[in-house]
Amino acid sequence: MAINPDDFALGLDEDNKYKKGIETRDRIFSEAIKLFHEQGFANTSIRQLINRVGRSSSVVYNHFRDKEDILFMITRRTGEKTLGMLAEIKRLNEEPEACLKAMIGAMIHFVDHPSMVKEIAIFNNEAHHLPAKRRKIINQQYLGIVRDFEDVLAQIGKKKKGKKRVNDKVAAFSILSSINWFYLWYRKDGELSLEAIGDEIIRFIFHGLD
Repeated sequence: MAINPDDFALGLDEDNKYKKGIETRDRIFSEAIKLFHEQGFANTSIRQLINRVGRSSSVVYNHFRDKEDILFMITRRTGEKTLGMLAEIKRLNEEPEACLKAMIGAMIHFVDHPSMVKEIAIFNNEAHHLPAKRRKIINQQYLGIVRDFEDVLAQIGKKKKGKKRVNDKVAAFSILSSINWFYLWYRKDGELSLEAIGDEIIRFIFHGLD
């Protein structure tokens, strides 16, 4: 059964001004994701977002303090969803090889999610616009994702005693880099299915170019 990353998103910050109007809040959130992905955080104005939402500026400010607040909410929730999904996969898969395959497969299937690929791109490329305190939170999440892969790779490595191995951290970053590039070039009408691409990535990890 496919794991939905949205199941692992936490609620709004406790200090968020509004708890009502969930549909409006989600519309703001959705349109901000599209704009930040299409043209970047720095090139997106709050006025553009208000126009996309089709509501008054007061409605947006009832839910978010400013544009930076929206960016932080997007990136933090993306980190939460990814970490929660990976934790659930690790819980369900005791064998490290099967776990690694499931983790890679789940992240590849983000392309089937309505907005997760956009969210990951914002998470990776736009968090540097946040102030230091908030940026540190996002960086910790990113490193947590790396550690999840690193831990599973270390478990696999224990079975290969005496054999020279690639550093687990280097391998973890390489896997995540491959997945992030995959989001850029994958096309649904392409030659390989998602499952086939996942299998090829796994085969490359375990067997190189053979």
